[in-house]
Amino acid sequence: MHSVSVNLEPAQFLTGYRAESGSLFVPALSESRVGDEVALRLGIYGQTIRATLFGKVSLVRRVGRPALPPGVELQLDRGSLAAAGFLAAAARGEPVSFRERAPRYVVARRLVVEHGGNLFETASVNVSEGGCAIGWPGALPLVGDVVALKLRSGPFPPTARAIVCWNQAGGAGERTVGLRVVMQGRAGRAWRALVAEAARRGARAA
Repeated sequence: MHSVSVNLEPAQFLTGYRAESGSLFVPALSESRVGDEVALRLGIYGQTIRATLFGKVSLVRRVGRPALPPGVELQLDRGSLAAAGFLAAAARGEPVSFRERAPRYVVARRLVVEHGGNLFETASVNVSEGGCAIGWPGALPLVGDVVALKLRSGPFPPTARAIVCWNQAGGAGERTVGLRVVMQGRAGRAWRALVAEAARRGARAA
């Protein structure tokens, strides 16, 4: 998983974004290969809106010229299309009210996290159908890093794959990381059940 943070001029974004095909050309990551997965934290100059988009590299241009800069074309995943649409509206100068995250619930759920070969236990700050925010000890991971979340105790707990969407250092050494959970298989079903249970129990909305 490649990760990069990019700010584009409005015209750059609108020229590179193809809503009908769900593709986006980004003048970065030209060292990537077709098929590589990418987490892209993208902002528009002059706007406060930023979003994390996910996709796969479908085209690589390693050498370019002023009208055709080097970079990659991403085929955005389905979950990133709405965020890309909000970025396009912002780039066109339209007034937008953008919420990158889905509704979520304040839940302190104990989780075992694996990152970079290290295991540690932490707690969620909040959870949603798409992911969660968790406390993070030590150095913050990079946007785009992949982590594993063990969702229950026991000999064979479901383990969900998650991708870092944002990271934030707070006061007094507090660190928080936002994760997007990959909704696949048994782990995806377990995560949806976890969030549904929080809603049923009347957990406070974040």
